[in-house]
Amino acid sequence: MKRILLFCGMLLLTACASKIDNIKADKDTLSKIDEGYLLIGIETNRDLKAIYVDGPKSFILTAQDIRSGSNYILANLPLGEYTISRINLNNYSYLDLDDEKEQWQFTLAANKINYVGHLNITTRGFWYTASQIVLENKSSQAIEFVESNYPTILAGRSLNYGGPGEDLFFPFIEKTLTKQEVKQ
Repeated sequence: MKRILLFCGMLLLTACASKIDNIKADKDTLSKIDEGYLLIGIETNRDLKAIYVDGPKSFILTAQDIRSGSNYILANLPLGEYTISRINLNNYSYLDLDDEKEQWQFTLAANKINYVGHLNITTRGFWYTASQIVLENKSSQAIEFVESNYPTILAGRSLNYGGPGEDLFFPFIEKTLTKQEVKQ
């Protein structure tokens, strides 16, 4: 009976979530006022099957997204609050992140590139796995990534930290750049 309920739960979870398109080209694709860019870094020592995110538009990051050339994903999504709810390590094991929801929540602001943190997943063991998962702020690395890979998008949008906790780096950089422009 437990297996049937688990299977039905998985069907329901995958039916409500959709796949998002990772932006590859440096072209600003935001067309609606109620959208923002999501920028998330993913670092893992194993191939992952999927990451489930719940929110105004629930979505799945698939193995193809996670294994792509870089460890960043940039996509445009509707505004609102999102929560990383589940990580499938493979076909048989998963990590449910419902216990400490506030630690896995992030918010997207309008017309900005919303960096939400780096999702670091370290898994040890083969048959009996143990995983350590952290969503941490690496703003300096994120800004370097966007500057080198998406300069056109960055020219028209500001960076915003939407992950858990506070970030003082993006406002500091923006203020510093503004002061330099005034001096010139």
